Amino acid sequence: MQKILSKTPIIICCDRIEEQVRLTTLLAPDCDNILTCQLNHLESMLQREPSAHVVIGWLQPSAELRLIIEACRANSHPLLVVVKQLNSNDINRLPERMDYVLVPADSELSLAPWLLHASQINQSVTNYEQEINRLSTQLEERKVIEKAKGLLMTLHQVDEEGAYQAMRTSAMKSSQPLVQVARNLLQTLEALK
Repeated sequence: MQKILSKTPIIICCDRIEEQVRLTTLLAPDCDNILTCQLNHLESMLQREPSAHVVIGWLQPSAELRLIIEACRANSHPLLVVVKQLNSNDINRLPERMDYVLVPADSELSLAPWLLHASQINQSVTNYEQEINRLSTQLEERKVIEKAKGLLMTLHQVDEEGAYQAMRTSAMKSSQPLVQVARNLLQTLEALK
């Protein structure tokens, strides 16, 4: 069987050496580029390997694990978290946003499919965040355009369509986006006050 994640670096960080050995052994049949580290070297390893997938083996959810999850999120690393013990009180120690995969440590099944799933989740979350940012930008631009249009309507006694057409004509003549024309108009009117 060909190794599924052969070209992707896999960083394994655990709170116990025996767990690091176990996870490395489980991933070895499917991965060629496995890197291991201790918690104090994880941040530098994440920066050195920007395309790496991360596997964390921890006894139970803790503040340290939460910080690791947040560091992986900040660097957009797909993350698989393997925990030995998990009870209902531990859930509060984990971040609310589930952009990683959480699996129990008692499984001897291959971790490669879970790691691929973590990668898919990471990509989906990244796509959603980009779409949210794009829509937020459009909404803010729309607000600027509407405000400028309202000022034109008030100052020049034109209707909404006339104000919009005036800004659109100015945008075409100046080869600027409509939102930039609106910003320029608002700045000019602010300076005149």
